[in-house]
Amino acid sequence: MRKIFLLLSVVGLFTLSSCVDDDPDVIYNNTDNYFEAEVFEINQATFSFDNNTGYYTSQYILDPALYPADMILVYRLKDVVNNSDVWEMIPKTIYYDNGDYVEFDFDFTRNDIVFYMGANYDLGTNPNFLQNQVFRVVIIPGYDNSARIDLTDYNNVIKEFNIDESNMKTLKLK
Repeated sequence: MRKIFLLLSVVGLFTLSSCVDDDPDVIYNNTDNYFEAEVFEINQATFSFDNNTGYYTSQYILDPALYPADMILVYRLKDVVNNSDVWEMIPKTIYYDNGDYVEFDFDFTRNDIVFYMGANYDLGTNPNFLQNQVFRVVIIPGYDNSARIDLTDYNNVIKEFNIDESNMKTLKLK
């Protein structure tokens, strides 16, 4: 029994002593903004009916392309009150008293983003929804732990991630 204990002790000693931390520390060079949150704006988005999906769509190029772990948040300009923009996060469904509704949604790949709009009535009868929509697309690096903030509030997101809106870029139609 003593020999087995001695043998296990020696094997354990070699196993634990072979673990060393001689890997260099990784330092990210942030000069290219690879790891910073960004915001893009889409002005005057116009939707057209897509027979393949049955929705009205509008598609844009994401430039630069996303990293695999990046997260996208999308906000739609709902209103302007006292010269302040009112943003609502999408996906979003707007319900009316008469039972009608309009829904906004999106999907994305690393290279593009597509906005979808649908309704339980003919959207062609209300072109206000189909033309001149304004969206903000916020890209958050995947490494960031964003669980501690309210992502539904655009102004909170901009503040939390220190996003400079004066450098906002516009996404191009695909």
